Amino acid sequence: MKRTAVLAATLTGIVVLLVTGLPAQAARLITGNDIKNGSITRKDVRKGTLTLDRLSTPTQRLILTNGAVGPTGPRGATGPRGATGARGATGNRGSTGGTGPRGPAGANGVSGYQIVNAASTAATGASQTFAVVCPPGKVVLGGGGQVTGGTNGVITGGIPLGNTWQLTATADPAPAPAWQINGYAICATVPS
Repeated sequence: MKRTAVLAATLTGIVVLLVTGLPAQAARLITGNDIKNGSITRKDVRKGTLTLDRLSTPTQRLILTNGAVGPTGPRGATGPRGATGARGATGNRGSTGGTGPRGPAGANGVSGYQIVNAASTAATGASQTFAVVCPPGKVVLGGGGQVTGGTNGVITGGIPLGNTWQLTATADPAPAPAWQINGYAICATVPS
């Protein structure tokens, strides 16, 4: 039984040494001189464990030095057209332009404005028509009038005809008193 206890204690000690101390001691003892060139591949190195600062200075220089620029590759295929972008903001208002050249003189406007007054002959009939005539060379622009005398006299119409303003009026017939149209025409020279 003594022998079994000694054997168990020895095995336990070896296991403890292997788990805690020997791998660390082995890592401190193995150097790059102990590894045969080409025997470690990327399969043997865990991702992210080999950083630039772990490499020798000459190896770091080789990695960080830019090599010669290679030839230009072939042109790639044209990609699909992109979506239309959003409309941009409205730009600032531009400055006011200079004054343009003066235009040609316009035609002469209306001139020789004149109001012509006239009255019809007094009569006792139920209606009268009377024309106020503008002077030669002038045209009628408008006109008006009123009935004087008689009973219930009213102007029933007024229209331009050539160079005259023609008025029509009605009033009560005889035995009502006589009445007349007092008319006026607005006349002026108008260029053709």
